[in-house]
Amino acid sequence: MAPPAVRSWGELQHDLLVAIMSRVGAPDLLSGGAPRTCSAWWAAARDPLAWRRVDLRDWTARTSARRAAGSGATRGSISVQDALTGDLEVAATRADGRMEAVLLPEFADEGHLMFLAERSPNLHYFSFPTTCVTSDDFCEVISKLQSLKGMAVDESLVNYEVLLHVHQCCPDFLELKVFALYVDEDMASVICESLPRLKKLEIPNSDMSCAAIVKFLDCLEELEYLDISGYETSAISSSVLHKASRLKAFIWNSKFELGEFMDCSNCGEHNINPQEPCKCTMDNKVMDWLAGPSQTA
Repeated sequence: MAPPAVRSWGELQHDLLVAIMSRVGAPDLLSGGAPRTCSAWWAAARDPLAWRRVDLRDWTARTSARRAAGSGATRGSISVQDALTGDLEVAATRADGRMEAVLLPEFADEGHLMFLAERSPNLHYFSFPTTCVTSDDFCEVISKLQSLKGMAVDESLVNYEVLLHVHQCCPDFLELKVFALYVDEDMASVICESLPRLKKLEIPNSDMSCAAIVKFLDCLEELEYLDISGYETSAISSSVLHKASRLKAFIWNSKFELGEFMDCSNCGEHNINPQEPCKCTMDNKVMDWLAGPSQTA
């Protein structure tokens, strides 16, 4: 039997190569890597469709430095902030107006976000985890992104002024992710009253009150997807599950279920340190000691 014919990777269809490049990741595309393999891969890496979603969460200055070294340039005197701006410029140029989503690293600032708003006004989604931005600067950016459908932001930007501005400027806004340490009923009220048409809400790894969860389920009538995974309080009751049954997706696995905390099924208390059990457990241990050794049959 004749061996199967060997085909070159470069003979793959262009559309398939573009799909592959879109999954390689922006940092790798920016630093060279795969695009240097052959002319077909080079062309696919520069196709605007490969840059519709730009994930820069793992971006480091090394990414930019490697790209600069490959082009014969030097970046020793350029700051990290300027280097990131330079790579955003490259990404925006290659996307040619088709960029739909950008996930920025934690150190990105309002200048980077404003650059994206000016270069990609049709952006649908961005992730901006920084805590160092004023409400006024953020609202100025939002004014330029009227096609925005969703965003991921720090809890410092979750206030009436900002979210109402988002609601007024972005008629198709339906998705919100919040990076928060603690979510109480007041914060939940701000989100519900400012963005009543939310369909998707993500607040993972947060200390969240039961009242806040109930507020989301009761007030966001169009909500379809709620992710509070990794929450640090045991707030999921049968009532909450009943209210959430209308959703298409409810992700609520807590750190209790993941084994990080111990939960007392009797009193509902929890503790981070298993070496320091709740009062209920201590009382039970004292009573067991007073009762003496257990009798075996």
